[in-house]
Amino acid sequence: MILAALDQAELFRHLHPGFDEAFAFMQQSSTRDLVPGKYEIDGDRVFAMVQEYVTKPESECDWESHREYIDIQYLVLGQEQMNSAPLDRLIDQSDYVTATDKISYRSALSPYSSLQVRAGQFTIFFPEDGHQACICSGTSEVVKKIVIKVKASAQCAHQTKNGE
Repeated sequence: MILAALDQAELFRHLHPGFDEAFAFMQQSSTRDLVPGKYEIDGDRVFAMVQEYVTKPESECDWESHREYIDIQYLVLGQEQMNSAPLDRLIDQSDYVTATDKISYRSALSPYSSLQVRAGQFTIFFPEDGHQACICSGTSEVVKKIVIKVKASAQCAHQTKNGE
């Protein structure tokens, strides 16, 4: 799990072949104007989901993990709390849903990490990171977030084409 400001993205581009495209998408000047929905970046290897919602109490937010994709969650507007825990600290696991690449959990054993994420910051959750997002940080507020899904095991088409 990583928490950083978008202006620190250069430090993390090397971690995965798809991160360069993901950060380029987040750094475009029009992110505030993007309407909620799915945006293709590199086919099913890297894509973005723009979301707008009102944050909720922690007890109303689900824990989850993914097998196939890395989540980069970038807050465009607002702030929220995100929690993270290793998979072995999560309990009452649901079955894996291939269509959504998601495993849900009822809760996490203490202790786990809580992060206060503000506009202009991003988190990266790898497949071994359970996470809980959309949590109000004090009071509920409207948040605009871009969740970029980066295929954990595949090279991106851009790099394959260029022989990198």
